[in-house]
Amino acid sequence: MIPSALTPIEPLDWYPKKFTPGDMDATGGERLLGRTELSPLEVLIRETAQNSWDARLDDMRPVYGVSLRRADFRFRGDLARLLPEKRRATPVGQLAYDCPYVLEVFDRGTCGLDGPVTLMPVQGDLPRNFQDLILKVGVPRDDGKGGGTYGFGKTASYAFSSRGTVVYWTRCRNEEGRLEHRLIASAFRGSYQESGVQYTGRHWWGRRDGENIYPLIGPEAEALGGRLFKRGFGAGETGTSMLIIEPTLTPESLGSTPADELPLTDDGEDILGEFAARARSAIRRHLWPKLIPTPGAVESPMDISLEAGDTTVPLVDEKPGAIELWGAGLNAIRSVRQRGTTSIATPQGLPINVLAVTRLQQTIGHVAIVRRILALENPPNHDDLDPLENPAVMRISLMRGQPELVVATVDWVAQSPLEGMDWLAVYKSSDDWDAIYARTEPPAHDAWVSSSGGEPGLVVKATKQRVTKAIRDEMYPEPVVVEAEHRPVRTGALSRRFGYLVPSPAVSAPSTPATSEGASGRRRGKPTSRSRLQISAPRLVRTYEDGRQRQSVSFSVAGGSASIVTLSVSLIGDEGAHETLDADELNLEWRDAVAVGAGKALVQGSQSASVEFTGAARRALRIEMSAEEHRGDN
Repeated sequence: MIPSALTPIEPLDWYPKKFTPGDMDATGGERLLGRTELSPLEVLIRETAQNSWDARLDDMRPVYGVSLRRADFRFRGDLARLLPEKRRATPVGQLAYDCPYVLEVFDRGTCGLDGPVTLMPVQGDLPRNFQDLILKVGVPRDDGKGGGTYGFGKTASYAFSSRGTVVYWTRCRNEEGRLEHRLIASAFRGSYQESGVQYTGRHWWGRRDGENIYPLIGPEAEALGGRLFKRGFGAGETGTSMLIIEPTLTPESLGSTPADELPLTDDGEDILGEFAARARSAIRRHLWPKLIPTPGAVESPMDISLEAGDTTVPLVDEKPGAIELWGAGLNAIRSVRQRGTTSIATPQGLPINVLAVTRLQQTIGHVAIVRRILALENPPNHDDLDPLENPAVMRISLMRGQPELVVATVDWVAQSPLEGMDWLAVYKSSDDWDAIYARTEPPAHDAWVSSSGGEPGLVVKATKQRVTKAIRDEMYPEPVVVEAEHRPVRTGALSRRFGYLVPSPAVSAPSTPATSEGASGRRRGKPTSRSRLQISAPRLVRTYEDGRQRQSVSFSVAGGSASIVTLSVSLIGDEGAHETLDADELNLEWRDAVAVGAGKALVQGSQSASVEFTGAARRALRIEMSAEEHRGDN
């Protein structure tokens, strides 16, 4: 009989799994996830979203959604009658009438749980998704192409249920290629003994035939799924929905910070609001690459939604904030790899430098360095993706090439940014190296472990060393201190640092990381007579309404004699071309130095001085300074 909205639910057959060699109970299943600093909610969202992305159909934009709602009296009654259980140690049974909430996690535009519904052997590359998700535990995937390499998304879903129980509803194509609905319930709990028989604690509810348990199939599954689930299936739509029974909604499971570790009240609105805030943060932190359109695209790679009760929670604010910076870094790498002509810059117009990271003359990945001028930003009131506001988010985001899911954010540089400036970086492994990186990830997929051993461990160590060096060379070049006779004063490193003070709509071509004395953009000054020029980091004085910035640079010339210091400022254009600005346009103001000509000042030996100047609006600048000993005839 097919249940309708008014038809009483008929119980499903219950099948408890007996222990056989190699089986594990719920305790063992939870240990598969390993140790992680992520909250259970974060693990759930990461794992299920990864599985959904891996299961996407070709040429389709997958849909992924998370929805928490109160379980009304009708649903609780249906659940209690649907899932009977003889053993009462951890019952669903009548106590399901007390189930206050259910959490629905779904995807569409995916293949669904196709393949055989029993553990019959599957040959070659034929689908076996129903077997892997419903009937097995920990199915490995070691090719690196998927976000999940261990298949533990279902373990996370069972762990998030206080009753260890999940209902699955899927629509897929069967062996004949026809669309087919399937529905089955499953539980993963502690092992137990009954009548001298050892049971694993794994249970299924469906249609039992001897020692086999089958899902409901066809119209019966469709009707029951439509009654239990909020999100149905459109015409021709395939995918999978999971209903997590009585999710654990404690501060520990949701991932509260030490400052707000207070017990959740029984007020439904408080619980829904807290879940919405934590789930939104988890989605943004771990899935932001799926919220960012690729270069030239209008839509993001994945349609992600979040609902709490009757409220749809926006995942990107009207003022997007740091997610635009992260996305710009990722898109710069995407653009370089696609060899497109699209130039990628930050929302403030600052160019993004993409560097190839190599090992043994092979490109193992790319790092995009995203510069920020804080005075140009208009951030939202609270930004959970901004390292300046959220200490849990570090400045370097790591991801594998094909899945484009955040593995972790790390702080490999451990050095404060220059005053008035900041930076982010995105590292994306090369597609061909994904499998190597995947083998260094723990089951929770939240790190690359350099102690993994062998080639993978060496790759992670090389990645850390080269990415760190690239960022330091770009953002923290060595101080410019030159002393030489009949040799030029070299300011290339300083020029690279100053070359991004003001925005410019340009993106660099990929290159290997430059050293602090790299040849790029290096100019030779005039010969000097034992001059030592020491220059500090620039300081932002003010920003004008038209976007121009007033900058100050402090410097000194060591030694006992006076020197002539020359300042030259150029506009940087495409491909490094630059146009020298007339000194009169800069509104120069020398302090503790005497102006002696256009862009020149006389500075006493061992005397600290400074110069202020105003740059062009929203343009990148190259700043060069040189010093010559004053001979009295200048």
